[in-house]
Amino acid sequence: MTTGPRFLPAKERIARPWKNGGGVTRDIAVFPEGTGDTAFLSRTSVAAIAAPGPFSSFPGIDRAFLLLDGELAITVGGADTRRIDADATPLVFGGEQPVHAEPGRGGCVALNVMTRRGRVSAKLDRWSAARPTSADALLVVSPASAAITCGDTVFDLAAGDALLLDHPAGLSAIEGAVIAIKLFYAAG
Repeated sequence: MTTGPRFLPAKERIARPWKNGGGVTRDIAVFPEGTGDTAFLSRTSVAAIAAPGPFSSFPGIDRAFLLLDGELAITVGGADTRRIDADATPLVFGGEQPVHAEPGRGGCVALNVMTRRGRVSAKLDRWSAARPTSADALLVVSPASAAITCGDTVFDLAAGDALLLDHPAGLSAIEGAVIAIKLFYAAG
């Protein structure tokens, strides 16, 4: 992906329409960089959900979904509706499953990680300290201010900023609470 830690500031994200036209998303990191909805291997984005509606269909894509702010009633694949908030564990589901969501009053903000099934997989965790990982890449998203140390460099992240590391072993310290997205690439 990159050659060293890459700072990804929230203020530089460009809003783009959802695939189904129902809202907008802002990409945090896309691999390969610059690929669209049909060619990405992994895509992490953040979206504000202001009105009830369906999620876009992404056959062959695995999704991990985590609220950053607000509340949401969500139904995945016709199962019972779940009510989640920013403290909930990530929801994991297939991109081809029908999903309907209804935000609470004032809307909500969600982190969405999509990976091409069989090529890339992702695992989301909440971290407040650096941890060893065998991931091929690590994307750290900061819901609030945090400091991330990689080698001799300290990255001060504001709310919404992210840091992408190809070699997560270089991560030595975290001050603050972050969301760690571990990316694993299939061989071949």
